[in-house]
Amino acid sequence: MKRTAIAGTPLTSRSWYSRMSASVGTATALAVLVAPSVASANTTDGAPAAIPTTAAAAGFAPTSTSWTSPTDGWVLGFAPCRAGSCPTLVSTSDGAQTWQQRTAPRVPSTPDQTKIHFANQLDGWTTDGQALMATHDGAGTWRRMRLSGAVGSVSIAKLASTDRYAYAIVTYGIGSTKTTQLYSSPLGEDNWQPVAGVAVSGSGGWDIATHGSAAYVALGVIHTSLRMWSAADGSGWTEVEPLCSVDDAVRLSSTKPDHVEGMCSFRPERGYMEKQLVESAGSAAPVVLGYAPNTGITTGFTTTSAGTAVVAGVGAGASWLHASFDNGATWETPLAIPDVQLPLLDLDFQDATHGVVVWGGPAWSGAAVYRTTDGGHTWSQLTL
Repeated sequence: MKRTAIAGTPLTSRSWYSRMSASVGTATALAVLVAPSVASANTTDGAPAAIPTTAAAAGFAPTSTSWTSPTDGWVLGFAPCRAGSCPTLVSTSDGAQTWQQRTAPRVPSTPDQTKIHFANQLDGWTTDGQALMATHDGAGTWRRMRLSGAVGSVSIAKLASTDRYAYAIVTYGIGSTKTTQLYSSPLGEDNWQPVAGVAVSGSGGWDIATHGSAAYVALGVIHTSLRMWSAADGSGWTEVEPLCSVDDAVRLSSTKPDHVEGMCSFRPERGYMEKQLVESAGSAAPVVLGYAPNTGITTGFTTTSAGTAVVAGVGAGASWLHASFDNGATWETPLAIPDVQLPLLDLDFQDATHGVVVWGGPAWSGAAVYRTTDGGHTWSQLTL
């Protein structure tokens, strides 16, 4: 997409810092891009309706969260144990009022993020970035998956699902020959196959957005390539015009089967990054809706059917959630966690009012899960 300036925002064309990871910024890249604490910031937290019942062990540090509805959620993390640090999985079925400990997958803590994703109450997946594990009995048991054709060095950057399929963005290859590919498996099955034609050459990444049966995927290598596809039924893929430019970090979100929104981030500085909100409706050409505050290096993005867009960032002295409640026209900052600059990950809404985000993780100096129940206006830390 050709970038255009709107509402007096200056046109910017400088390419962004090439060491930034394509999906989740690595600890090294974030350390380079975020500035030392230079200013304080305010945290706006709403009070929980009741005192929740905890389930996780003392010292539990969340690394990833996945919610299949406003009431049903999962949190994967690590807690101290005799072996040093052991994976711990907890779940809620009453909107975080009570938590139950579940069988955790045997995954290691990584310097970045060990991810978890559930499509429903039974089917879930987790990855440490190198191996993929699945459960089909609600975390009763976990099995390691085989990614057909993924040879050599394997890197798994993103997990997502529709009501029919599960997806992963996988980079694989030997030496300098790398491919970044969309993989897919029907829900309830362990048949992970590369999606024909939905791939780019090189070591890259980017994002997947789903809504109902529909899915969108953007794949690319920064400064080199960017391609995008859509599938109304989750399996019949058609290439479409990318929402962003080849020099952007791409985040996707979808609130309707025929709508996809993108957060195109570019021109990184130490603790700052330009953030452009873009939308394509009904396969139409992308339209720029607005610009989010440039504070923070982008680490997450989501939208709701109510016209809300939220982007996460880290740097310039804090961790930030910037939000627009009018389709990108105006922006505010409902959550700013000062002094300790940690990434905000797994940002997602389950409906127009309920959303979650993970702050930090076991690899960093702090970790917590924040939740909103008022459409993103206020965020409260969960007791796990």
